Amino acid sequence: IEDGYSQYYRASRDRTARSSYYHFLKNEGYDPDEKNVFGRSYVSNLPFNHSKPKFLEKKSIEFLENHQHEPFMLYVNFLEPHSPYNGPFNDVHAPSSIILPENVNDSLDGDDPLRYRLLQAQHARPEREWQELLSKYYGLVTEVDICVGKILNKLSDLGLADNTIVVFTSDHGDMMGAHNMLAKTVMYEESVRVPFLIRYPDRIKHQIVTNRVSQIDIVPTLLDLLGYSIPEPLQGKSLTETAASLSGTAEPIFIEWNPNRLRPLASQVPDSMENVSAEERKKVYNASIRTVISPDGWKLNLCDHDRSQLFHLKKDPLELVNLFYDSRYGQDVRRLTELIYAWQNRTSDPLIL
Repeated sequence: IEDGYSQYYRASRDRTARSSYYHFLKNEGYDPDEKNVFGRSYVSNLPFNHSKPKFLEKKSIEFLENHQHEPFMLYVNFLEPHSPYNGPFNDVHAPSSIILPENVNDSLDGDDPLRYRLLQAQHARPEREWQELLSKYYGLVTEVDICVGKILNKLSDLGLADNTIVVFTSDHGDMMGAHNMLAKTVMYEESVRVPFLIRYPDRIKHQIVTNRVSQIDIVPTLLDLLGYSIPEPLQGKSLTETAASLSGTAEPIFIEWNPNRLRPLASQVPDSMENVSAEERKKVYNASIRTVISPDGWKLNLCDHDRSQLFHLKKDPLELVNLFYDSRYGQDVRRLTELIYAWQNRTSDPLIL
């Protein structure tokens, strides 16, 4: 789908070129819009057999069939679940059956980041509307689940399943009602946690790793599983401790947020936040965050131009009580801040906190 991405093309890129999915839809008799693209909203209304997930499934299966007798790497990128939260499985999950996040009614206050409060004011809605939105979101999850299942079944049919490494993950989470928010640009667990599954039956036994790990460890892990040495400049560590096991080492996990193209949202002010000046809004929408989650369950979100947050995830997994401004936890703030500073030094991170 080409809409919204041409601004990221390199100068040498042919901006008139269109994807194979575009040509597939043209061949099926669909007409692009006035900009000669098939936009997200348009394709979200197509039947399942003409949807992008189904198209990716078919192309992936074709690839596996054509390369089954040689080493291969296949990268399949599903956009769904994603806005506009609409698709062919909208009616699979009844809204009345949807269980909302326990923290859906969290009311952020002055101890919480102003940017988060602005986002909550923009996104907040009645519980019934969250259920309706989530029912469609889960419909998109179902759509992707079906397509991924077809790809995995093809691996089995070709006799490749046991000797193929499969990684399933995502680039971010989604709030989807947690803290009465929709955004992905916040440091709450619902936003920063992602699915992460690795399957390699020939060498990895079935298990669940409960320690926190980071996506930065994926490439070193794959290199290790494939028998390659890990080059010294490469960040991250292999999660492979033996040929038959994966284990997340209990180490601090670091996350970062930098302002991006969402900054213009600072001009969108809900009525309930009209008392916030334009200068304040601009300041917090340009704020950066560095986060550390320690092995003992503490989480510090350190911000340069907005309020910071401290949570004890073992005692407060829903992140409802910000302890950063409670003097009783000053020692914890200092300890975790030093971890962030040391990480910034190792990674040459220039942000001043």
